[in-house]
Amino acid sequence: MTVVAGLPGAEAFAAFYSRFVDAIRAGGLRTSAEPLAEDLLSFARACAIAWPAGLADPGTDRAQVGSLRSVLEPWLMSAEAAYQQWAWSPAASEWIRTVMASWQGTLPLSAGPTTAAAGWRDAIRGWGLPADSLPRTEIETDGAARLYHYRAMRVTRSTPVLIVYALVNRPSILDLEPGRSLIGGLVEAGRDVYLLDWGDPTEADHGRSLDDFVLGTLARAVTAIGRGRPIDLLGVCQGGVLSLLYTASQPSRVRRLVTMVTPVDFHTGEDLLSHWVRSLERSAAAEPQRMPGFMLDAVFQSLAPFRIGMGKVIDLLDHIHDEPWVRLFRRMEQWVHDGPDQPARFAATFSSLFYQQNCLVGGPFEFGGARVDLRQIRSPLLNIYGLQDHIVPPASSRALAGLTQSKRYTEIAVPTGHIGMFVSSRAAELPRQIAGWLARR
Repeated sequence: MTVVAGLPGAEAFAAFYSRFVDAIRAGGLRTSAEPLAEDLLSFARACAIAWPAGLADPGTDRAQVGSLRSVLEPWLMSAEAAYQQWAWSPAASEWIRTVMASWQGTLPLSAGPTTAAAGWRDAIRGWGLPADSLPRTEIETDGAARLYHYRAMRVTRSTPVLIVYALVNRPSILDLEPGRSLIGGLVEAGRDVYLLDWGDPTEADHGRSLDDFVLGTLARAVTAIGRGRPIDLLGVCQGGVLSLLYTASQPSRVRRLVTMVTPVDFHTGEDLLSHWVRSLERSAAAEPQRMPGFMLDAVFQSLAPFRIGMGKVIDLLDHIHDEPWVRLFRRMEQWVHDGPDQPARFAATFSSLFYQQNCLVGGPFEFGGARVDLRQIRSPLLNIYGLQDHIVPPASSRALAGLTQSKRYTEIAVPTGHIGMFVSSRAAELPRQIAGWLARR
């Protein structure tokens, strides 16, 4: 925690964090809930920067004012606002360069956000939740990648759907638990669903290019599923970018294309992640490096640490006796903090092409030995984005409108965030909406 040493509230936060991780490891969250709440109140009081004029001190008697969320909501919002001012500053960009240097091996994996992310990740791995996933069959393998088939009990549509997920997280979020499953909803709607799971990169994967992943692994999956006929493609987040690249390169192979929380314009004004990546020298961003999953996790958690990071902990303490709520929280945390390492060459090329050069919106660009342009896409296109998404801002996804030659371009804006797109009640109808759109004549 040396990265925050000397800052307002540093000691109070260290006390809270230590107790919280210990409670997770010992399985004693219930008995620790009240002491943890007091730790959080102490942390809030110690952060003077988070209490501008007009906001009351949180006080000490939580029982008189209700939930911890109701007490700390003003502090969360003001603390996040103060943090965001720092996050867009040169100091934050310097921190990102330090993290990049750690990836390059020129600095040790030192104390601070990366250490915190690793400690928390180790703690939640001990929860050991059983998988409640849908039955599936492994169709084929390609290096670390696995192609799975989820067969509908009653297939009502002959065209199969291939879901292409990102490489930065695991696709288990698409089938988190009964009632919160994008895949389950599509299967129930009679769709024949396939999933491309990229897995953990092998030694060989670190030398593979972006072309290899898209025109190699993804292309082989499409061939195996379609058997010469066009298929429906559903790309999620980074997987949406890969799906756009594939469809632009092989437009006749895709009948319909769905993109979910997919970045298209990487240079929109509210995109903090892009701002950080672009603060790196282009040569450094394009240099193949092995990126540990827990370090990438630290960067993602640093995008909104108060509003989302601390906010979810506060909600946990408020719901600590609600078993279904806690079970969902545990599943979510295991998914959030279990991202795989990143294939070195792939990650460097992706960063250079899109975060640095913003190629998707700039017209034709070199890909796979040819000139590729999103205007080569003519398939019907459904673009889904979250109105509260802090990882892929709405403007980044909405930029897709007008970049293709699709005559049937449709958008669905969901009032939720990036992860909420797959688990929030606000997105519960999405599988049915996607299935309905795919079925239209």
